[in-house]
Amino acid sequence: MSQAPDPAHRLLLLGLRQSLTVDEGQWDRILRLARRTGLHARVAANHLDGNVRLTDPVRRHLLSAVRVAAYRAQMVRAELFRLATHCKGDFPVVVLKGGAYILENRALAVGRFVSDVDILVPKTALRTMEERLRGAGWAPAPLNPYDERYYRDWSHETPPLRFPGRSLEVDLHHAITPVTGRLAFDPETLFETIRPIPGTPFHVLAPEDQALHACLHCFQDGDLELRVREIVDIDGLLRALASAPGFWDRLLLRAAQLGLERPLWYGLRYARAWLDSPIPDEVFQALPAPNAVARRLMDTLLPLAMLPSDPDFPEPIQVRLARSALLARYHFLRMPLRLLLPHLARKALLRGKARFSQSPTGDGNHGV
Repeated sequence: MSQAPDPAHRLLLLGLRQSLTVDEGQWDRILRLARRTGLHARVAANHLDGNVRLTDPVRRHLLSAVRVAAYRAQMVRAELFRLATHCKGDFPVVVLKGGAYILENRALAVGRFVSDVDILVPKTALRTMEERLRGAGWAPAPLNPYDERYYRDWSHETPPLRFPGRSLEVDLHHAITPVTGRLAFDPETLFETIRPIPGTPFHVLAPEDQALHACLHCFQDGDLELRVREIVDIDGLLRALASAPGFWDRLLLRAAQLGLERPLWYGLRYARAWLDSPIPDEVFQALPAPNAVARRLMDTLLPLAMLPSDPDFPEPIQVRLARSALLARYHFLRMPLRLLLPHLARKALLRGKARFSQSPTGDGNHGV
């Protein structure tokens, strides 16, 4: 790659897979970089049990991170317990991403910070589920009519819901990609292979669909800023699933069926390059690769955008430019230009009005 991780980043990524033997000064830098990306508890979970060379200050930092992540995971379990009472069995409710990893007791859930609970229901059941949750006390933040329309007409989820007094949001999805996105597909096909979680009213996606969703969320439905933790998710899923008989064949077939071969290629490429994920060469050979120009651009931009920059200095101009370029890519993939350009113009106008109305004038009239 033209922009491989530097030595500090390599230590951070290595610390996610094996115990490090480094001094306290290096630990200080590793943990500061890890905190910027929400990976410090994952590093901690990999070191507390087996690394006997940790100094007391480092061990205290790691133990604190693990405890906070465990508390957040318990909050997710509690929120799912409350949501379970509203699953009547008349349609499937699929738990996505972090909540699914917790329900399945996957190793990658340990030390993984979770800020929301994502659930997926058939589109025909979306209004029913939303009304149940609103009737039970979950509510969205106030939205202007335009943002409300954006969620209802163009997004793949309702406005995020939150129960008063609780910090976790509930994101209610009817698809895993925006309906206006370039890789949108009929989400009903996902429900054909979902799996029940014993002892709960919930389901999870099939293993190959979970891996595809992780790649899709990282490279098609995210702005990629400091998203190295998404690569860590992809790596964790692949390590958990790679030994299952026929997994790679099913993954390739499913990617072709859903038109998700490009995000899968990127997910596999960076999981192997940065985290040494166990991906067979023949899997890459079976996937259509981006052209050389696209590969070179992504190889240059992604490390700059995804990996944390030095916390002691302002972000370099090349980092800001890389993140701006990938943010533009994100918007371009999310909406066609006929919708995107008016959308961005409208949002810019609304932000300008908000800044103008909040400008201090000393006369209480907000500059009007």
